[in-house]
Amino acid sequence: MAVETKRLFFGSMLGFYKSFFHGFTMVLFSIYFTKLGISLLPYALLFVIGDGVSFFLKPVIGVLSDRIGERYLLLVALILSSVSAFLISFTNNILYLALLQVLVAVSLATFLTVVIIFSLRPITQKPEKKVSIFGGVSGLGWVFGLLLPGIFVDILGLKGAFYSLFLIGVSISIIYLFLMKEFKFELREKSYPSLQTLRKVIDPLVYKTFDIAVFTAFLIFFVRFAIGKLGMAGSIVSLIVAFESLVFGVSEILIGRYAKVESKRLWIKWGALIHITGIVFLVLSNNIALFFLASGLIGLAGAFIDVWCYSFLCEAIEVSKRGTLFSTFSLSQDLSTITGSSLPALASFLAINPFASMILFPAIILVYSFKRS
Repeated sequence: MAVETKRLFFGSMLGFYKSFFHGFTMVLFSIYFTKLGISLLPYALLFVIGDGVSFFLKPVIGVLSDRIGERYLLLVALILSSVSAFLISFTNNILYLALLQVLVAVSLATFLTVVIIFSLRPITQKPEKKVSIFGGVSGLGWVFGLLLPGIFVDILGLKGAFYSLFLIGVSISIIYLFLMKEFKFELREKSYPSLQTLRKVIDPLVYKTFDIAVFTAFLIFFVRFAIGKLGMAGSIVSLIVAFESLVFGVSEILIGRYAKVESKRLWIKWGALIHITGIVFLVLSNNIALFFLASGLIGLAGAFIDVWCYSFLCEAIEVSKRGTLFSTFSLSQDLSTITGSSLPALASFLAINPFASMILFPAIILVYSFKRS
């Protein structure tokens, strides 16, 4: 199996698990924090604080990846994420929850950054098709991650859901230990974060930050709204948010396979407009069918933006320096969680519909894309 194919295959599988774990914890933590009766501001801050810390660590992760390789960084991330998420179930103290959220966020940031670097580092030819495989498979991990928590909580209770996630994490870590030899490292150039690095990835960084901010805001605040205000069962809420990721994953694979490269310059604008349409349906929704429609549109929009961003990076960045540059780009994950959690919380505090405030995110994408055209 060629190096590029092997990395893409194993990286996509790890990306699937990372997305599964991330989605599972976001929904599970949302249910847990809501059940604890945590008020809106601390609730939002618990999601923001960890990403604020990981924001400053990602450039370091990229440098380490270029210097020592990805194998051991992935192992540390696997173990740390499982243990820290499990420990959250044993406390209701805000300070302890915040500290454990930092550990979860740092481990997931390491996991995400290194998996992206590992999977996409060798890709140079026809990036649209290859990055869509990685993005699509990783995106489908969110489907199970968002779907299962509500079902687990309904059947096993909160503690049972936390124990189940921990057992899954331990199992994946053990499997990875046996496969580590497949993650070979070749000597690479030394590269370091800089303003020049940031300039190279600024366009995809802006697009992806506000794209994921829509998803983050939808996930965090819809779960709280549906369970806390509408009294929906956790399993129904999980189905609605999982539908977003199902549409995202399938659409990304189809876009990479069938969309004409000539239309690529329009993908960002299409994504922004579809996001706006989905948010409008979310604001106006008064039944489950419209919630599903809004969820699906948000997923479709994200697929167009995701394929454009990763194909751009694979075309524009030297293979030997992708660790630092991909880690800089992955700052979008932290920035999106911070903005996606904070803006709707602020809107709610000001008596504005938090879902309506989300329109600002795709509006920024649309305006910026026209300025860069």
